[in-house]
Amino acid sequence: MTETWGLLAKSAVDDETIEEAIDRIVAAHNDDEEAHLEVGQSLQSHKVSDIIDHLAKSIIADKIGSGEVNFSHFTANHKFIFTTFDSLDGWHVGGVGTPVRTCVLGGSKLETSGTDGDTSYICASPNYGFGDNPNFDSLPFAQALIKIMDTDYAETHFHIGYQGFQAAGHDYIGFLFDQAKVYAVCRESSSGETKSEITTPPDPLDPHVYRIVYVSSSKVDFYIDDVLLKTITTNIPISNNEDSCIFLGVKNSHDGGEQTIGIYHALYQEQIV
Repeated sequence: MTETWGLLAKSAVDDETIEEAIDRIVAAHNDDEEAHLEVGQSLQSHKVSDIIDHLAKSIIADKIGSGEVNFSHFTANHKFIFTTFDSLDGWHVGGVGTPVRTCVLGGSKLETSGTDGDTSYICASPNYGFGDNPNFDSLPFAQALIKIMDTDYAETHFHIGYQGFQAAGHDYIGFLFDQAKVYAVCRESSSGETKSEITTPPDPLDPHVYRIVYVSSSKVDFYIDDVLLKTITTNIPISNNEDSCIFLGVKNSHDGGEQTIGIYHALYQEQIV
């Protein structure tokens, strides 16, 4: 007869089987609150590590205690801007034709006049009181809550870089909305442009948060409502231009009359290097 080792009794004086003994010892170990806390053991090492790594986006809001995140977490070692656009003080405003900008509590509307090619825009740059130009080597991050009032004719630009609407010969990274289509765009003046359509964007007629993240000189990520929808790895600008800015503008580029967008809040930050 073949004996099953795990079912054998431990000894002639103890009829607990070896399998039962293993289960008991493992259960006792699992119930021991002090397990693995000695120096060099796994939980102790995890506790004293400078960085405790988790999967990206695995720490959610209900795990953060009230008051545990303060403003210094956002601003330490970063240049930081937050605005709700209920005033455009400090922003340069301009456009072609007769642009209209209307500020209300919580946001602003930018509106073009009715001739094809008319524009309305705002930008932040050192030329207009921003203090310093956005630096690509400082890993800039920008996001804005934008609502496009009419997707049939409007062309909307939201980017970091060139002080104006996206054009050949200039550096920028950002979003381009052309009628109902949404594109992620990176352009480096000497190498060219990568323009990639986001094929399943949420409806631009509704307000959405659009985010541009300069990860490195070889990668820019584009998010809509916290969802990564596009990554570009080519034609990423790396040089810093004294005329670069944070830019948001709308253009009547399809001869459709006045075009209007709403912008409700925006964030910008870059590392201090």
